[in-house]
Amino acid sequence: MKTKTSDWIPFYTLFKREFLRFFKVPNNTIFPQLITVLFYFLIFGIAIGSRIKEVSGVSYFLFILPGLFVQLLINGSYSNPSGSLYVARNFGNITDILLAPISYIQFTLAYIFAGMLRGFFLGLGTIIIAMLFINVSIHHFWILIIYCLLISFVFACFGILVGLWAETWEQLNIFINFVVTPLTFLGGVFYTLDMVSGTIATITQFNPIFYMINGVRYGMIGVQDGNIYLGLIFLVIIASILFMITYKLIQKGYHLRT
Repeated sequence: MKTKTSDWIPFYTLFKREFLRFFKVPNNTIFPQLITVLFYFLIFGIAIGSRIKEVSGVSYFLFILPGLFVQLLINGSYSNPSGSLYVARNFGNITDILLAPISYIQFTLAYIFAGMLRGFFLGLGTIIIAMLFINVSIHHFWILIIYCLLISFVFACFGILVGLWAETWEQLNIFINFVVTPLTFLGGVFYTLDMVSGTIATITQFNPIFYMINGVRYGMIGVQDGNIYLGLIFLVIIASILFMITYKLIQKGYHLRT
């Protein structure tokens, strides 16, 4: 049985609403993140970078760019679905979506893709800011795109899961503040494995975000500190698992109907 184009109108409508939603409050959703990245570039890229001339054959400013890019990619992909679902559940707006003629798979994908697109938008903003200071070129386009798609997909799924689970704003921010942020800073954003030793090196090597940053860094500037393909395999597996969990919870109406 062929799928009609009109069957995907509910998906497109929800996707469009969820993506455009964060443009309505740019002072909360866009400018703070980009200003924070600007300060990272000024402090680490210029102030500290003037003392660290090169890392792995590239300028320190260029070296930290992929890590900061991943940081905003993660934050954008996670924040969009998590915040939207939390607000919709607690203010009763979710009822309008549940009554609409939209399938569970369309519901799930609309939130995921909207989150991914927000992540890409903020990531692009990071690159644009970096271009004010240095020349930016892409070393391996397809590796970069595949990693970005998988990373944003994974954290959009995490965003949905936390958005369904959270009962308070504090719970909504626990994952990003106490899990993702520390792992990001210990994921090689500002250093290579050769620059650290002992406990920090061990934590970094077992840190999944290290392999995400490593893959994006290779795609952007051709520098790698770990196995690129190991990172891809890990991301494909975790993305598949998280998508199935996310879809099943939405299908069951977890914290949507109860």
